[in-house]
Amino acid sequence: MNSNKKKILLVGLGSEIGSSLISLNCQFYKKFKIDSVLTNPIFGDDIFKNLLSLKARLVINDPQLTDKIRINSKNCSLTINKNEIKIYFGDFKNFNLKKFPKKFFVTIVATSKKHISKKLLMQRYSRISNYVLGVAESKSIPSLYPNLMDINSKIIQKNPIKIDKFEKKVFALGSCQSNGWQAQLRALMDSFNSLNINDYKILGCELDIVHPDTPQGKLGTKSIDPRDQDARNNLRPGFSQASDSMKKLFKSKHLINTISLRTLISPPGYQICRFFLSTPKEKKININDLMKTIKKNSSKKKTIYQISEIPLGSRAFEQSNTAATILLNEKYFHLNYLKFINHNKNEFIEIIFQSYVHNTRGYCVSVFETIKKLANSKKNYFCYQ
Repeated sequence: MNSNKKKILLVGLGSEIGSSLISLNCQFYKKFKIDSVLTNPIFGDDIFKNLLSLKARLVINDPQLTDKIRINSKNCSLTINKNEIKIYFGDFKNFNLKKFPKKFFVTIVATSKKHISKKLLMQRYSRISNYVLGVAESKSIPSLYPNLMDINSKIIQKNPIKIDKFEKKVFALGSCQSNGWQAQLRALMDSFNSLNINDYKILGCELDIVHPDTPQGKLGTKSIDPRDQDARNNLRPGFSQASDSMKKLFKSKHLINTISLRTLISPPGYQICRFFLSTPKEKKININDLMKTIKKNSSKKKTIYQISEIPLGSRAFEQSNTAATILLNEKYFHLNYLKFINHNKNEFIEIIFQSYVHNTRGYCVSVFETIKKLANSKKNYFCYQ
């Protein structure tokens, strides 16, 4: 094992996110190593059964691991392709941090958004880590958005904050859906920059989501909450943490997340993003130029956004390593001049993206890309309060 690898502690291995992070780490991110996991036990003090339950979670999430995971009850560890991962069973809220024999470069908290919203609880893990990253939205800690962290733009917010201003490097990375939405926002900003359109304003955003069902949804009808209702043959209306991200970035603009429609499919899900803008009348935008620019830029931003010019179904993108796959043809990508709004100096425009958003694999790639950037201390990165 390469001793130069930066060590990562993963907190929470009972979800698709935690399992996908380990799977991707084994496949692609060789300079980083999740070598320790803290998670709740399922079978009391029975180490073997608890380890077996984690193996089952990993294999169900990624069947390629079926014959590649070895259980070691004596060391309380799992070995995947000769890489040993030490497992600690305990409660995230009160686990004795002295049990960890070393300090980590990053602690990834993938338990619940309730934990990530508790500032003092998250800061506790900064004692053993250079950075603590929560994989959800949070109103109590700064947001470090993977697809926007290298942008300092007044288009989004007047005063993003350099992350070196924080003594405690504790951040929320946003939700899987906000990550996909921000990827499309990034595609828009990149394309306008390439077309030398710098004096535009974003007036508002609207977002519609079709969200794959997740393990947290319960099969049963024990409450009226859509997520707790029977997932079989049953579209369930709900809302997304993406709305919190929209408010954090654009404050008092026109912001609506109309729906996060949960349905019993595998990832990725689908988003319809509407951006409302004003531009000077002399800067006429041609939709074909815009599409060509997005396509060209996508080759440099493969982990943030890619494009598909043919409307394949979601299954074609199951193994996608990108936050958003934009359907880029005239039937799905739209630029509308809003002629019913008159202004002497400005044009008012609606730009509609339709994209596949990978809420597990694509999101976890964004988590690792964030860690890669944090390891590059020579650049400036920005977060949002």
